[in-house]
Amino acid sequence: MSDGKGPSPIRLEDLDNFDKILENVGSFEKLFEKGRELGFNVEEQVERVFRADSELFRIVGFKVLKMRGGIAELRFPYSEAIARRGGIVHGGVVLYTMDSACGMAVMTVNPGKDQLSLELNVSFLAPLRNGPFIAKGVVIRRGGSTAVAEGEIRDADGQLCAKSLGTFYLSGKRTNE
Repeated sequence: MSDGKGPSPIRLEDLDNFDKILENVGSFEKLFEKGRELGFNVEEQVERVFRADSELFRIVGFKVLKMRGGIAELRFPYSEAIARRGGIVHGGVVLYTMDSACGMAVMTVNPGKDQLSLELNVSFLAPLRNGPFIAKGVVIRRGGSTAVAEGEIRDADGQLCAKSLGTFYLSGKRTNE
């Protein structure tokens, strides 16, 4: 798996084995811990998997900056592909970004093998015009079967543009099982 320069990146053809790898380690939380122990850049690997799995993730242009200990940070640029009339980021993209940042934060503490968004409330505070933007998700409580995370998006000047609060269901099995 390594060429002597560190662990090799996940290849597109390896994605079919993701469920097997997750089953072997037992949970998202353990997967990230094991990856770090083996010297993987977990953020880079997660970004590769999400880019390969989601066209919307690619269109928005997310860069995973941090995923550790109940915190996730994403950066994304302003682009016409995610803008609405008036030159601002579309509200649906803001919701998707909040769900992604909070969901990724939850993944880092998820003792299970999958999760689903149960509820996501977003307050739009200022138009997103001035990128790049930083989205941050933080787990504020993890219980046995649910987790609650709050999120925010700030523009290039640090202005708070959106806030969110979401509840996520933690599943012991993959939803495709």
